[in-house]
Amino acid sequence: MMSADKYAVLGSPIAHSMSPVIHRAILDHLGLDNEYLKLEVTDLQKFIKSHDEFLGLSLTMPLKVQALTVATKVSDLALEAAAANTLYWFDGIWCAENTDIFGLQQAAAQLQPKSVGVLGTGATARSAVMAFRKSPLKLWGRRSEAAVPLAENFEAELASLQEVLSCDLVISTLPTGALSETLVGQPSFSGTLLDVAYSNKPWVEHYRDSISGLDMLIWQAVGQQRIFNGEGLETPLPDEAKLVETIRATLGMTK
Repeated sequence: MMSADKYAVLGSPIAHSMSPVIHRAILDHLGLDNEYLKLEVTDLQKFIKSHDEFLGLSLTMPLKVQALTVATKVSDLALEAAAANTLYWFDGIWCAENTDIFGLQQAAAQLQPKSVGVLGTGATARSAVMAFRKSPLKLWGRRSEAAVPLAENFEAELASLQEVLSCDLVISTLPTGALSETLVGQPSFSGTLLDVAYSNKPWVEHYRDSISGLDMLIWQAVGQQRIFNGEGLETPLPDEAKLVETIRATLGMTK
């Protein structure tokens, strides 16, 4: 099946992105030969106006907030998170969705944490507190002016760094390298760490268990392809469990 319709991941910096590898595996699984590109973009509005060949776009920093104003239709989930990582062309308009929340939930689906701690205050942190809002939430951010309103908006407890690091599930949305600085001098913890900055090493010396940020990345991409080529975010793709294992193997991840 030949198609001129393309997909892409947009953002800056973008060189490190694993999204093309993951989406290529999903498209191959679905029997589709659409291109999936990786493009350095800082102005989403300008990009959208000058390109009409894309069916769907994956968005990373700094475009997740810009997407809310670029899209004609924004999902309730993306509005509440104040961030969209997905744009898709439907019925002649751009629609915005957030699959980061879904990705986080799926990555930690095997856990039943009694407490969840979130490190950070940006767009991904907002998605994290939304993803686990049914659990007791503790929040820590380096900038109190951002942490205070985020905690208030989502009924999370603003807590000390030590309290957050001690939760059953700890989600770090800190930039690459920032977590290592944060953990200097810290003891070992009995919980599970999910570090969304997947280029970081697993923090095995500090946590009993860890979940790779790549698991979140895989699942948010699967969520995007459910939207792009499926029946919506709630409907799994064909043979999805097998697909996820194929992607993990492609990325060199072990169980």
